[in-house]
Amino acid sequence: MTSPSVSARAGWYTRCCGALLLAVFALFTPQTSAAPWRVGVATTIITPNPPIPLVGYGGRAKPFDRVDIDIQAKALAFEDEAKTQGVIVTADLVGFQAIFFEEACRRITEKTGLKRAQIILNASHNHTGPLMSLNPDKAGNLAYAPFSSDEAAGNVVAYTRQLQDKVVALVEAALADLAPATLSWGSDRVEFVMNRRLPVRDGAYHMGPNPDGPTDKRVPVLKVEGADGEIRALLLGCACHNTGLTADHNIISGDYAGYAQEYIEKRLPGVTALFMSGCGADANPEPRSDIPGVRKLGRDLGDAVFRALASDMKVIEGPLRFAYKPTKLPLMQLSREELAPFAARKTTEHLMAQHMISVLEAGRTLPTDYTAPIAVWAFGNDLTLVALPSEVVSDYANMLYRDLPDEPLWVSAYNNDFFGYVPTAQIVREGGHEFIGVTTYLWGKDLSEEAGFFSEDVERVMMETTKALVAELSGR
Repeated sequence: MTSPSVSARAGWYTRCCGALLLAVFALFTPQTSAAPWRVGVATTIITPNPPIPLVGYGGRAKPFDRVDIDIQAKALAFEDEAKTQGVIVTADLVGFQAIFFEEACRRITEKTGLKRAQIILNASHNHTGPLMSLNPDKAGNLAYAPFSSDEAAGNVVAYTRQLQDKVVALVEAALADLAPATLSWGSDRVEFVMNRRLPVRDGAYHMGPNPDGPTDKRVPVLKVEGADGEIRALLLGCACHNTGLTADHNIISGDYAGYAQEYIEKRLPGVTALFMSGCGADANPEPRSDIPGVRKLGRDLGDAVFRALASDMKVIEGPLRFAYKPTKLPLMQLSREELAPFAARKTTEHLMAQHMISVLEAGRTLPTDYTAPIAVWAFGNDLTLVALPSEVVSDYANMLYRDLPDEPLWVSAYNNDFFGYVPTAQIVREGGHEFIGVTTYLWGKDLSEEAGFFSEDVERVMMETTKALVAELSGR
């Protein structure tokens, strides 16, 4: 019989050997991430019922004719090892105005505790999506086609309120779905992105394909894998107007971004694909086409995603950190006499100029700036997501990639507010469609005097603020 002391020593020896073997096994076992993540995914259909007018092109006053594919809103919720959370919502819509974003954020904060910096609402800038407005008295389809009836206006307002409810519920659903996950990211590119600022006679710029103009053709991809190693979700980006379909298509569709998501999800059953817009305010897809042609654009984007997945993707570690700043973007100070030449032009600028003249003639003052939210998220030192507001032209992304070469950047636009175009200083000097600036009065905003052309200084403010926020979070 073994004595108790010998038995104890044998047990101790066995436990030590077992612990040593486990330590050696762990040392030589590949580790996918030093900091565990939990990720949740949620999806909801946001196709209007009953049909309402579409937005993005003028002249479509009547409700849409039919649905080609349903439009959707989707959410990705992230939680790092320290339980810090953030949620990205993407949607097949033209844009989320501040009046929508602020109320949605207030309700999300009440229900989840998330602060504004922890929430990103990104729109695909879809021009075959529904008009959104909370003001039945002033809203219309980009001022080109007012509502045909009080009933149509009421339907738009009802839809917009329902959409707010769906976004709040979507965030809650994504947070409720949190499960262990591995994150990684990479990128590829697409060739259909074409600059659309075409120089013509007398130094003017018209909208047309310009192969010599700047673009951002990157296709960044974030992959979410579950604990079983299977892909759960893919977040993809593209910096191009979501306008493969034209004003002739009075249908509900997600355009090329919607078709890309559909294509990816059919090839990868069970995977949720989410589209995040980039800085494509001065770019259109080429060729612009009919539905079969735009479906091909979607496949081209989807194939770029699959090429990125086949590349050496970077594993993302934590922690998750946020920086957020409401930023005053400077507007030009113009008199009625200085606005008159703009009002006489046969471009979109004349709508804004005429409105600003009417504001001045009514004895009111035009704003000196527009306050827009700029946000940056850092996923450890492996991914820095820049979330710029509204319609930002491609050179902002190009300048950030150039000026911050050591940062693992993903630059997006159409986030958290949709108020008009954000031009560079060069575009302010050149004029053209992307110069039109703040256009919120066209969307039924209560403060109808909120319109103006950005000054050249807007570029300096945008770049300095964004780079300061990146530096605030940088671990370098």
